[in-house]
Amino acid sequence: MRRTVGTYYQWVADLDATDEEAGALGQRVVDDLVRRGVVLPGLSSEAALGGQGHPVGPAWPETVEHPVPGGVSGEPPWGLEVRLGREVHDGAQYSVEAVTCPRCSVRRPFYGPPDELGPTGTDEAGLRAFYEAAATWRDGGEADLACAACGTTAPVTRWQAEGAALASLVFVFWEWDELRPEVLRWIADATGGHRIVDGPGKV
Repeated sequence: MRRTVGTYYQWVADLDATDEEAGALGQRVVDDLVRRGVVLPGLSSEAALGGQGHPVGPAWPETVEHPVPGGVSGEPPWGLEVRLGREVHDGAQYSVEAVTCPRCSVRRPFYGPPDELGPTGTDEAGLRAFYEAAATWRDGGEADLACAACGTTAPVTRWQAEGAALASLVFVFWEWDELRPEVLRWIADATGGHRIVDGPGKV
């Protein structure tokens, strides 16, 4: 494996894929990206950190906002890893910024001025409640979040999270420059129009 210190990636999550259909949808997306020349069909341990991924294809420069020779690490991107199964994706940074209630659409920020969110400027109770509910969902259970604005509760998977996603299907683009919006549209189209969100990550 190549450089593993300060490794960057971009995750792209399918918010609508069920546990049962995630595998088939993931393969459908890979097949489409292979057809476009973005990745190659085989798997390699050199294409993902600590796992197996699809090596980069010849059309990868067409997928990034600011293609530079060699990519972000001075080399071509590593490749694409498909992750299946319930997981909380937040770039490995514990970095969810806020959540929005699905009932009343009020946004609850977790970081802000100290005079509004306590001495550290962090809504520690809100963060703890989100990640505890997310962990319950990840482990196969169901958990609700309560909205302080409207007083109702809703499953954590129905809340809109900024900087994080609860998903059973995620595509990890290892050491890739910032993806163009078209790539997210390709993935959405291949999944049949599912809701697609993305974010940065670093390990």
